[in-house]
Amino acid sequence: MDKQYLMVRAMTSQEIHFREFFDNSVVAVGWSQINFTDYSDRELLKEAVKEEYYFDKSGPHVAMNLNECARFSGILAGDLIIVPYYSGIALAIAESEALFSEKAAEIDLGNQHKVSYLYKDGDILSVPRNNLSEGLQRRLRVPGMSVSDLSEFSDEIEKLFSHPDSYSYSNEAKEKEDALQKQFKKDLLKNIQNGKTNLQTGGIGMENLVKELFECEGYYARVMAKTSFKGSADADVEAWRDDAFASIRIFAQVKHHSGTTGNEGIRQIVKVIESKVIAGENCKGMLITSAKISEEDARIAEDNNIDVVDGDRLVEIIYSNLGRLSKGTLDKLGVVMVPSVLG
Repeated sequence: MDKQYLMVRAMTSQEIHFREFFDNSVVAVGWSQINFTDYSDRELLKEAVKEEYYFDKSGPHVAMNLNECARFSGILAGDLIIVPYYSGIALAIAESEALFSEKAAEIDLGNQHKVSYLYKDGDILSVPRNNLSEGLQRRLRVPGMSVSDLSEFSDEIEKLFSHPDSYSYSNEAKEKEDALQKQFKKDLLKNIQNGKTNLQTGGIGMENLVKELFECEGYYARVMAKTSFKGSADADVEAWRDDAFASIRIFAQVKHHSGTTGNEGIRQIVKVIESKVIAGENCKGMLITSAKISEEDARIAEDNNIDVVDGDRLVEIIYSNLGRLSKGTLDKLGVVMVPSVLG
């Protein structure tokens, strides 16, 4: 079988997920109620995952997730794997062992595959994303994807693995860059949560920010009138995109909160989707909040096929679009784009 070229994302790219990957020399995915190693047939695996997680759901989102499960279970020794790692990527070569970790299942990373990571000077070698082709950078940024087929970039990936030093920063500079990024995101989220920005009050400022972020990602978007829906249904921002392959509409409930956001926004969006899903139309619901969301409410969202963007993920999206956001929005967020040199 030909060598595979894959992206495997470390769940939501939090430090606890990276540590599971790097400390144990594995790549891993969720769906931990199903042990992938029990299934040698990918179609049977997909049926098992669908029965456990999506028995009452359908559509392209479900099909995408099932294909990701099959793709991960098909990893073979020698496959080349890219793991998005903050502003860079880590490089791994698959070994032969697939396994299931009961301990890692507690953070929903139970399904694993052993790999050998590339190291430099005793640390995980990290290649800056901006050294990659635009096409590969875009593929790595596709939201919601845990496992992607990167075979169309096979030539570039072979060069990455053959000459990793030519793509790497010095460890010291990379560590300083990561520290500055982490502090920036932490400060920005704190300012948004505590109202220490110039965003318009009453929630409309956050709604306009989310609208612009959708536009930065290639969507058309609008802030919806408060009279757009009846009863308990409510959405603040509508975004849509049409191309030769698909048409999608997203209805987002936006919460400018600190602390924890409850599940009211989830239930409002569920009502919107129930009222909007018609034959041939692909509608998606989303809750976007500057706060945290509890595990229980996250499960409610997942059960209803509602995507959740919490405060941490929101600032990641803002950060990745700093070069696309308008100067007016950057000014309101208190972001000054001044070049700096890592000493």
